[in-house]
Order: sequence, then structure tokens, then C-alpha cells
Amino acid sequence: MDSGAAIRPRRPPIALPPPPPRSAPPLSDNSQQHTIDEVSATSLALSESNPVRINDIATTTATCSNALTRQVSTVEDPCFLAHVKSDHTTASAEIRLQQSLSTPCPDSSGDVANKDDQSSTSRKESEYRRFKSEGSSAGVCSLPAPEMDVTIDDLSPIADPRSSSPSRLSLFQDTVTNGPLTKHSHTEQVMMMHTLKTKLSKYQNFIDKAFEHIAQGSDEQIIEGCTIVAKVMTKAWMFPKISHDLSYALCDFLRDQNYFDSLIMNFIKAQTCEPVRLACGRVLEECLSLNNREYVVNKGYLKKLIATAEKLNKNPEQQRMSLSIMESLFKHSTATTYRLIEYGVLDHILLTCKRATDTPITLRHAALALANLSLYSCSEAKKKIIQKKVPDWLFLLASQPDDITRYYACLAICMLGSTKEMETAVNKSGTLALVEPFLLAHQAITFAGDHYKHSQGRPKEWLERLLPMLKSKCREARSIAAFHFTMEATIKKDQQKLEVFQEIGAIAALKEIASSPDEVAAKFASEALTVIGEEVPYKLTQQVPCWTIADVQYWVKKIGFESYADAFAKHMVDGDLLLLLTEKELEQDLQMSSALLRKRFIRELESLKIAADYGSVDESQLDQFLMSLSPELSVYTYQMLGMGLNRSLLPSLTDEMMKTVCGMHNPIHRLKLRQALQDSKHIDDIEVAILSKQIDVFISYRRSTGNQLASLIKVLLQLRGYKVFIDVDKLYAGKFDSSLLKNIQAAKHFILVLTPNSLDRLFNDHNCEDWIHKELRCAFDYHKNVIPIFDQHFDFPADTDLPADIRHITRYNGVRWVHDYQEACMDKVERFIKGELNRTPSIGQQQTSVTSSASSGAQQRKVSARWSIAKTTQKCSVTRQQHSEMSNNHCMSPRPPLKSSATNSINRS
Repeated sequence: MDSGAAIRPRRPPIALPPPPPRSAPPLSDNSQQHTIDEVSATSLALSESNPVRINDIATTTATCSNALTRQVSTVEDPCFLAHVKSDHTTASAEIRLQQSLSTPCPDSSGDVANKDDQSSTSRKESEYRRFKSEGSSAGVCSLPAPEMDVTIDDLSPIADPRSSSPSRLSLFQDTVTNGPLTKHSHTEQVMMMHTLKTKLSKYQNFIDKAFEHIAQGSDEQIIEGCTIVAKVMTKAWMFPKISHDLSYALCDFLRDQNYFDSLIMNFIKAQTCEPVRLACGRVLEECLSLNNREYVVNKGYLKKLIATAEKLNKNPEQQRMSLSIMESLFKHSTATTYRLIEYGVLDHILLTCKRATDTPITLRHAALALANLSLYSCSEAKKKIIQKKVPDWLFLLASQPDDITRYYACLAICMLGSTKEMETAVNKSGTLALVEPFLLAHQAITFAGDHYKHSQGRPKEWLERLLPMLKSKCREARSIAAFHFTMEATIKKDQQKLEVFQEIGAIAALKEIASSPDEVAAKFASEALTVIGEEVPYKLTQQVPCWTIADVQYWVKKIGFESYADAFAKHMVDGDLLLLLTEKELEQDLQMSSALLRKRFIRELESLKIAADYGSVDESQLDQFLMSLSPELSVYTYQMLGMGLNRSLLPSLTDEMMKTVCGMHNPIHRLKLRQALQDSKHIDDIEVAILSKQIDVFISYRRSTGNQLASLIKVLLQLRGYKVFIDVDKLYAGKFDSSLLKNIQAAKHFILVLTPNSLDRLFNDHNCEDWIHKELRCAFDYHKNVIPIFDQHFDFPADTDLPADIRHITRYNGVRWVHDYQEACMDKVERFIKGELNRTPSIGQQQTSVTSSASSGAQQRKVSARWSIAKTTQKCSVTRQQHSEMSNNHCMSPRPPLKSSATNSINRS
């Protein structure tokens, strides 16, 4: 040290000045550095002693205040000062944080303190007036929409733009691509707890004032008070990071102050007018927390609450509200869920789905309700679910454009599909085919924030019910469960609640899936483990023939045969040998003497063969064909390929060849294959013959405008017992698959859903490139019973605009779809299917066609007049029978089915 430095006088200790007003400039660099040193030391001491709790805020605040006023020495190292200057932004943020947390210094002016108190009170009063002014004071129920964006006020340090960067409020980050989320520092935890306590006190005050209005008893006052409470609760649910704790605390406050009872009584009383009931219902749907659901059940309010909610069906908002209340009540217990089904809740949900096909928000709550129903259902409840054809209705919900609706419909069908007694009903519905395309089109880490109530994650008891799906035999169930746990891991990491996954046992299940050959499920499970911070295990490829000896050893250990792993390594068993392994070789070569162990190993090996990908060695797609016959036959794929068999040689197989060459020692399996091959000389004929037993109706539609109507028609036909094929890939990719033509050949009936602009791509499509053109021409070529279904707003283009090979579709009879008369429309469709109505008009009816003027030549042959039906503005008093008769009067008169394509062409007047 030089002499100058040695004789430099020491500066007196620095004390922290009083907190500046909110508009004051930041403190000097030196003051900031001294403060941050002291705060860091204090934070470390606090974090090592006890976790932060709401009740400890006063103690923590006082400790921080004492630390800030403590005298410290000044460090004069130039390098240190340069470091301080580079960290200016961080220090400034911490200083302002402490200013918001600490109490005024002893030398602060009392006037300043009083002024701050008055300012805070003024801001609270101003916000309450804003709540009140946004509500209704004129007797009209003007409540906040449940999906609305609520602006966070500036009273919180979290939301203060001067104390946090814009990225501070990012709830969901791409942890896998951008690195793990940073752990909250102790000061951030203190900040969150301080914000929680401040907000809780302020919102409780708002609720107290609102219920002072409600206590006055007039309808206008009740509506105004409920509007304020609903807005407060919605705002609490949307608050960053602390929304779960804040909302649940407010729910408990409502119950403890008997406000919750007041809301329920006003909701269920027969004398309550409709606007008041709706206002109370809007609050109830926001405050049915776990404890409040328990309170409803224990107090005996459940039946009356449901009976009142079921009557809310006059308009989309009432339907949405009723489903929202039922959605929450399903989450109480399995016993309560069964009681709700007995009360008619499931019937109400399905009926609402049928009525509200054009109301996305209502269908969203229907999907959420059915997802909770699936998670909280006992065996008896599952029988009711099968009886009500819920898997079929889930297809309609899983086909909606709204991502939240589709996701929870997929979650519900996977939960049902993972239950053994429901596998058959779920597979018949076809809804499982919609799951993986949806998952692959979305990022789990960013998907979680799309619904405001669930953007802060699901509670522990809900996640525990999801856990069995990770261990399900259903591939789609494992995939969507891993997807959801990835979302939850992202949220829980930001909330510092990752321990919940260890508590419920999800870590081991996720590692099991991450190491499996299942590509989709393993991908999401690996992402979840990465976010949680766990090691991702070794991943096996789905192409089992390519496995190495080490891969086989790993798989053997994974299925519980660790003691035989060395034997497999000793005999150098790779993927190829594993797929050809016999029970005799297990016993003699690998010394597996126990017959029960051999049976268990063979069972696991057969499951692996069915799930394996043979694409690297199966050019003729033999495995795909065997899977279409029966998944059990897929276990013979690799041996058949090894013997040189392909799809074209299958018709030549004899029973003896099946037994000796293909290894089919099970006579039932040989019988199934023989039945599929008999009376057919070409493999394509075999496939069509197989499909004809599985398909009654093929539905063709334009994805951009017709997927919702097509999905509804499919569900309604399946409810009537028909086997329906609809190309679910078209819902996502819009690509034509040539194998669809075989499904058309196999189907007996071909329904063409015509929606606005659905035929525009056919204009001048002389090369038959559009897939509707291909499907319709195939239906004509194979003389299928073509049944057009017209949307209310559809009109045919001019004949000359359509290709000549399908132009006569404009002369076909069909059904004009009217949403208010779905059953009558389906009755008409069924009459076409049964042959009671014919496809083309008679000569007399052709003469009644309406032609437009010569100036509109492009539209002169519109058929809307020929298919006109009752106007939708008819009174609701028209009975179904009356409408059916009226609709039949507007249908073309029957004509015998066409024998050839030549008879399809009938000249129009």
C-alpha cells in the first residue's frame, strides 16, 4: 500500500437515509452497495433459520430495517468499486425492494409517514371505486367475463415497473431450450409474502364493503356487491405467482365470515329473481375451493345447489355458469361425483354439449367438467359413463378449435381409456386417435398459461389422481399424463413447490416412461424431468431390431429381470435375437427354470413386439396390416419378415405354413388370419373386406369450415348404433392419404358435409388433386349411397365451375342441417341410410327448381330453393313430429337407387 493511501483519513460510517418518495431518484452507488451487503447477510441468516411465513412478515420487516440502519465500513478497493458500478441495476432494484418492505427510519418525519398512509388509503379507496364503477348499480347483472384480462394494480412491488424488469412477470419459460428457471432468492420470497399479505388485507376489505351492499337486501345492492366480489376473485386468480394462495385465502375468508352461506342462500332461494341468482352464481363459481366444496357437501347444500344450476339453460352465459359450478363440485370426491350423476348432472352436461355446439366457452367448461368427472369417478360411476356414451361425446369436444377444450377432452378420454372396463367403449369412439396429434402440435411448457384459473397449477390431490395414467397400458394416456406433468413442473418450479412430485411418487414413474421405447410419452417425460432437475435416464429406441446387447440388458433390468441380465449379455442377445426368442431357449440357454417367470417374461416380450417399430425392415407394411386384423397378430411380424414374407404373399399361406414358418402355434390366431384371407386373391381385396366389417358410414368434409359439423354428425350417428369413419388426421394436417379410398370402398354410405366455400377448391380441378374431389369420385365409382348434408349457409356453385366427373352431385337430394332441429335432421339422414328416401329428385320436382335471372348466370342453378326447410324462426311450440312432417314435405320424392354411374346424370329443368 502506498503512503498516500496510508495517511488517507477514514470516512465516518454511512447510515441509510430515510426512504425517498416513489418519485425520488435512486441512491448513490456507495449507499447501494453497503445496503445490499447488509441485506444479503440478513437474508442468509433468515433463510438458514426458519422458512418465511405470512405471520413472520412483521418480524422479517423489522430485521431488515435494523440491518439497513446498521453502520458499516467503506471498502476503497477500485476493483470492488468497478464491480459495484457494473451491478448498478441489481442494487437499485434491491434498494427499492427494501424501501417497500422496511418501516420508516426513526429520524423520518411524522408528516411524511402520515402522508404515505393517507396516500395508501387514497389509492385503496380509488381502486374500490373502480371495482364499484365497473360493476352494476342499476339492477342489471354486468359481471366480469370468466376469461377476461384483469390489469394488475400498481400497489404491489412485483408489478412495480421501477422495481422489476419486464421479464420478471414471465410465468412460463422454455426451460428445456433456454435453461432451467432460476431459484427465487430469499428477498424475492419475502417480497412475494409481503405482496400476499398486502393483497389479502386489501381484498378482504373490498369484500367486506361489498357485503355491506348485499346486506341491505335490495336487488340492485346485491347485484352490485356480487359484481365487486366476482371482480376481486377473478383478479386474485390472475395475480402472478401468488394467485393460488391468495385465492384460497379469500375463499376461506368468505366462508369464515358467513359470506359464503349468504351467497348460497341467495342462489338457491325460490324467491330470488334471475339477475340476483346469476350474480350470486358468478361469485360461487369463483370461490368453490377445496374447503368450500367440503363445506357445501357437509352442510347439505349439494342437491339444492345442483338443482338450481341445472335450471340455468336459457342462454349461453347461463349454460356456461351452470357447467362451471358442476366442474368444481366434481373435484370433491368419488362419492360426491356418483351423487352428482344420480342428480342428473351428467345428463345436463351432455344435453348442453348438444345445444351449445356453436358456443366455444360453454364447450370448454363441458370438457373441464368431464375431465374432472373422469378423474373422480368410482367403478359404479364409470358404468354410468358407458351407458351415457360419454366417450362418443368427447370426440365432439376433442374436435373443437379451442385448445383448452380439446386438451381436457383428450385428458378425459385418456383417463377413461386407462380403465380396463372402459377400453372397448373408448376404442369404439375413435377419440383416442385425436390425442397424440394434438400433443405433438403444442409445447407443454408454454401451454399451461392459457386458462386463468389453472395457470398457477393444479393442487396435490388432483395430481395424485392423474398419476395412474403414467403407469397405464394405454399409450395415449401415458403421453398426455407426461405432457401435463411437464406443464405442472414448469409452474411448480417457478413457485418453489417441486417437492410435490416427490411426495406423490411422480419422479419414478416419469423416469420409467422416459426410458421406454414410446417416443411421444418419453419425449414429454424427459422434458418434465429436465424441468424438475432430475437426471434423464437412458432412452431406448422404438426400433427394437436395431437394439444393441447393452440395450437388451437395460430392457431386461427395466422389466424386473435383473438377475438374468448377465445371462443375456453372456449369450450376446441383441434386438434381433430378442424378437426371435422362444420359451424353450429361455429355459435351456438362459437358465430361466421357473415356468411362471418364463410366462411373465413372454408376456412382456409380446407387449414389446406389439409396440415395436419395424419400419427399417418392413417395406410392405406387413405389421400395419396384421395390426388392422388384431394387435395379437403383430407379435408374429418379425418372424414372418425374417422368413421373407410380405403382404402380397399372405393369400398363399396355408395352415401348415402359418404354424411352421410364421410360428403361429395358437390355433385361434391361425383361424383369424385364415378368415381374413379366404375368398380373396389380392391383398387390397382383403383389406377392404376387413374394413367393411368396421365401417357403415364414411364422412367427407372440408377441414377449414366443416370439421365441427362433421364431428357432431359422427357422434349422433354413433349414438344411433352406426359405425362411422371420419379422417381425424384431416383435423390437423389437411393432407390426403390414399388409404382413405379403401375406407370409402368398404363403407356402405358416403355422407358429404357441405359448408360455405367447401367446394371452392374444386373449381377447375380437372386433375383431381383436391381430396374432396378424390373422395367423392371414389364414392361415385363404387356406387356408394351418397348423402349430402347442407349447412344453412351453403349454396352450390354453378355446374360449369365443378369438374364434370362429380358435377351431378348438384342434383342429389340431401338434408339441410338446422341446429335447432338436430334430431329431425338425423331422422332424415337415417331414412336416407335405410333407403326410405332416394338420392335424386323426380321429374316433377325438378320442374319446381328456382332459376335466377340471366344476369346472374353463375348462380342460375342454385339448389337452395329445392332443399328449403322450415325457417329457424319458427316458434318453439312446434313439436318434433310436426317438424319431421314439415321437413319431409320439403324433401325430394324418392326414386329407386341408381344401378350405374350413367343413371346418376339426370337433366334438370
